[in-house]
Amino acid sequence: MSVNPFPRTTSTETCEATNVTPTPIPAGTPIIKVPVVLQEIQVQIPMHAEIDFPAGQTVLEVKTIGKKTFVTQCKLLNRPPAPGTDPATFVGKVFLSGFVRKNIQYAANPVVDAQGEILSPINSLTVEVPWSCVARVEGFLNLPVGPFTDERADFGYLISQPLPNNMNFAAKDRLEGTDLSQFHQLSTQFFNEMPFCELIQADIIEIDESLDRVPLTGGTGSQTIVGEGTFTRLSEKMVLDLTVKLLQKQQVRVASLGPVVDL
Repeated sequence: MSVNPFPRTTSTETCEATNVTPTPIPAGTPIIKVPVVLQEIQVQIPMHAEIDFPAGQTVLEVKTIGKKTFVTQCKLLNRPPAPGTDPATFVGKVFLSGFVRKNIQYAANPVVDAQGEILSPINSLTVEVPWSCVARVEGFLNLPVGPFTDERADFGYLISQPLPNNMNFAAKDRLEGTDLSQFHQLSTQFFNEMPFCELIQADIIEIDESLDRVPLTGGTGSQTIVGEGTFTRLSEKMVLDLTVKLLQKQQVRVASLGPVVDL
């Protein structure tokens, strides 16, 4: 067996940190490029799903449900703002999609013993409940920049050439126009900064109901256990309140006071 030549330890050596004064930009009004908040919105998303538990398992009761919200798409779609547009009157649409990851812990396959006690193991089921919506945003804190559209224009050069003599043209007549044997074009391509999203908060309220619950029987004489039952399907209704911040990288002019004065 090989021996590791490097000693291993769970302790950490102490190291010293020294504060360093940053070097700022000179005094003036420089332009920086930073994420600018366009708007912060709260979107309410109703959801309804039916969940089937694994085959061969009957559920006595749900013990707890852990929930995590994920966003897979958040796109702002808007027309370029006209010059002088008031941000408070600007309108755009946000396309949102994602899923709620649910981890369901439940008592499965209950067994009733001779004393009428219910025995059941705790199982876990993880499912993803998808959602998608389009939200209309009326009023912005700051206008988005763009999108600027690409431009393409054709142009040609004047040519003058004699006409064929066999087509009844006068000797002094000439063909004036553009050269059809050549192609000329001027094009402009814009690389727009795409607005993006940051998740701020997700609130969920839900109602979960069994769909095929049947009474639980067992024990001496296989009598029905009062109030107990099992099911294999669950219906859930959820309302997701999602708080999202819309941002876009923009050029912003700031005021700089110059170097920091050490006290």
